[in-house]
Amino acid sequence: MNKQTTSRIRRMVWVILLFGGLVVVGAWFFLDRGAALSMASSDVLETVETTASETVAAELPAITADGYVMPAHYALLSFAASNTVASIDVAEGDWVEAGATLITLENSAQRAALAQAEANLAQAQANLERLQAGARAEEIAQAQAAAEVAELNLYRLVDGATPEQVASADKAIAAAQANLARVQAGATPAELTAAEATLRQAEASLRNAQSAYNQVSWANDIGARPESLRLEQASVEYERAKAQHENVVAGATAEDVWVAQTQVAQARAAKDEVLADAHPADVARAQANVRSAAAALDLLEAGPRPEEIAAAQAQVAAAAAAVAQAAAALETTSLTAPFAGEVSSVAVRAGEFVAPGVPVIRLGNTRQWVVETDTLSELDVVSLHEGDVVAVAVDALPGATFRGRVEHIQPASDFKRGDVTYTATIVLDGAGDGMSDLRWGMSAAVTK
Repeated sequence: MNKQTTSRIRRMVWVILLFGGLVVVGAWFFLDRGAALSMASSDVLETVETTASETVAAELPAITADGYVMPAHYALLSFAASNTVASIDVAEGDWVEAGATLITLENSAQRAALAQAEANLAQAQANLERLQAGARAEEIAQAQAAAEVAELNLYRLVDGATPEQVASADKAIAAAQANLARVQAGATPAELTAAEATLRQAEASLRNAQSAYNQVSWANDIGARPESLRLEQASVEYERAKAQHENVVAGATAEDVWVAQTQVAQARAAKDEVLADAHPADVARAQANVRSAAAALDLLEAGPRPEEIAAAQAQVAAAAAAVAQAAAALETTSLTAPFAGEVSSVAVRAGEFVAPGVPVIRLGNTRQWVVETDTLSELDVVSLHEGDVVAVAVDALPGATFRGRVEHIQPASDFKRGDVTYTATIVLDGAGDGMSDLRWGMSAAVTK
């Protein structure tokens, strides 16, 4: 029984009571005021009260309200980002588990930004680890060697040339002078003999190659035959041997003598430099090199400063925050189920543009139904309490009655068509017959 039927019955009862009152007043005016009034009022009132009491007790439940069947948990899902739809991974009617991907937007830019942020984080972490590890043993050894070389250079400048350096310079002078004497003396008999022998051998090879060539010179393909190639090679060897023989016979040229003399002068200048005292500027430069090498060694052995470690740690933290931000931006391109439920509607298609905050999927847990009342009056709400057991009838399923329990009553009222109403949420008992036939949004009547 809905609220309109209940109100109609109540108005009928009040009409009966009013009619009875009018009868009593008429009897008081037209009949004996004593007996008539006593009889009329007693009989009529008794009849009216009895009829009204029996009617209300027999036909009116204590509380009635209309409502709608809803999932126990439902939501309209939307994106926080905007882009075109890349893929839709569910269809209407699908049951999905919590965390399942429903719709994915185009996200190549977000994925690239995340990859870049992860690379920056790896670089920052590597830099921090390098600072925390300090210098390697090989790096310290290299710095020590550089410091020792700088000190040796300084000592050489201050102390002058060592006996070994003077002896080496003398040997260089002697070698240059011996080369000059050989150039000025010209070729030795042995060199002349060797040059003549090489020339005669080249002449013999040329004659043999020429003879072989003459025997086939008539051929059309003479240029491609091996005899032609051997003749050419023999000619080149002869010219080279001839030029060498002429050089040996002619002796050294003025240019050769000049080169040998220059080498002697350079060797003597090198010895003079070894024996010369160090210039003050050279000594100062060597001293600066010693100090620089020693400072570099001290820095490696001391390790990084706390400020450098702190700066590197801050860079790692900033890079990690950038990764988290990029990951969050990528997550906004994927719509996932916040709870397990049935997809009742999908409002977009692949390739369409999605704006932030616009609902694209309706998801509800249709394995547990509730009824949300729409017409619970202020007169009835005071008699209804959380935990009360009620009966629920669904208009689409005549004859089926479901058992429900009041889970929540809205504290504040709503105004609907001039009436003050409250919303109560009734959880249906899932064991009743006909539960599988329930659908989202069916109208229902709640009685107690």
